[in-house]
Amino acid sequence: MAIMGKFVEQIAETITEPADNSMSDTPKIVIAGCGPGHTDYITSAVYDAVAEAEVLVGARHLLELFAESPAIRIPVGTDIQAALDNMTNYRKRHIVVLVSGDTGLFSLARSVQKRVGRQQCQLIPGISSVQLACARLGLDWNDLRILSAHGRSPQAKLDELKNWQQIAILTGTSQATNWAADLLEQLGSDYVAMACEDLSWDSEQIRQFDADGLRNNKLASRTIVLLLHKEVLT
Repeated sequence: MAIMGKFVEQIAETITEPADNSMSDTPKIVIAGCGPGHTDYITSAVYDAVAEAEVLVGARHLLELFAESPAIRIPVGTDIQAALDNMTNYRKRHIVVLVSGDTGLFSLARSVQKRVGRQQCQLIPGISSVQLACARLGLDWNDLRILSAHGRSPQAKLDELKNWQQIAILTGTSQATNWAADLLEQLGSDYVAMACEDLSWDSEQIRQFDADGLRNNKLASRTIVLLLHKEVLT
């Protein structure tokens, strides 16, 4: 009986030993799409994830959406890799990465997945500004070409883009807006631009432009430019 008792004690000690550093004991990083900006467009799934978070990672304006959370905060600015380096210091904790719009559309999610591995991430989709722009204009987006000119030059050629009647461009800078204006000019007079600014915010506005109008008007930093064939708007 003494031997059996010692055996039971050994089992108990094994069960109560601290977990090792294996990935099986590491919580998945939750990457949560926070929609276009307004709290009305944040899903309950995201709120639930944030409620359990020990660490929140994201742009400052996204962190401010969850001001009541007691989680550690890691702001993401222009130096994304530095923020990810900081995040990995808390790898054993429940981490939620906040991203604008949808997790699968030109998102920080890709950088996080490259850093920790796709299998170590759980994505919660959100409502993208592209979705909201199409909804505001009453458009379906079954045949929509989506490009990002925000901090990059889109890898798309005119001959290919002429096959699309609906093109959405994520802009936000004067360079990006000028790129969209140049494309609109090349597509010809059958296309118009709809600039959807600050969608879901109090300052939201949607304006129609030609190429010169795009170049000569200052657009908000949160802007989707839709280049639409006139047939789409009829």
